[in-house]
Amino acid sequence: MSELFDQAARSAPGTDEAHDRLVKWLVGDRLACVLLLEDSSLAFRLAEQGHEVVVAGEDVRTVRSPDVLYVRTVGPRLPFVADAFDAVVTPQLHDDQTVLAEQARVLRAGGVLSSLARDHDETLPWVRRLREVAGRRPAPPAPATGTVEASGLFHPLETTEHATWEELDLPALLQYARETGRQPVEDATLSRVRELFDQNTAQSGSLRLRHLLRGTRARVRKEPRSQGPQPPDTLLLELR
Repeated sequence: MSELFDQAARSAPGTDEAHDRLVKWLVGDRLACVLLLEDSSLAFRLAEQGHEVVVAGEDVRTVRSPDVLYVRTVGPRLPFVADAFDAVVTPQLHDDQTVLAEQARVLRAGGVLSSLARDHDETLPWVRRLREVAGRRPAPPAPATGTVEASGLFHPLETTEHATWEELDLPALLQYARETGRQPVEDATLSRVRELFDQNTAQSGSLRLRHLLRGTRARVRKEPRSQGPQPPDTLLLELR
């Protein structure tokens, strides 16, 4: 891991090409209709790349971008018709067969189930200070790679790794604190995060975050759907 962080340190300041390449890889290297099963900043990056993005999950509370559709869901059942998406991106791969079956159901033939994990370089002084302010969310469980392959629903897993720098302005830093801090992240904590940003960006206007990105994906085992009468589209509601 240290070697990959060293590789990121040698890249040009402010570049984020590795992150963009990995995001494209997650959804199949082409423009896609993407279901993102978490309310995270990844939705913004996907939308900026031109993908059609639907964010769904129990944590969906508000509309964060006019370019993204938001749907609140409860339980493992996904409220979408079959073959609705080219890619399903989830925080971690599940070992629950019901969950995997639902994710396979909503994928089109050739579609991908993928997951993105990040390890942040906490040797940076401002990151250590952020951890003192916001705490740390518990690490997610290890991906259930064996279960995905054994389910019979997906082809063998593919993986990739990239180390990169990311430039964080104030909104991006606040989102980073919400996603990685001890839950729930209170308004008082976010006020202290704003103070940290002001104290560390007098000259630059942004903070640089170095991290290792690990992508995992598997293509669904499914034949193309025969042409015929199609079921009605699922109604997607924006929460305001």
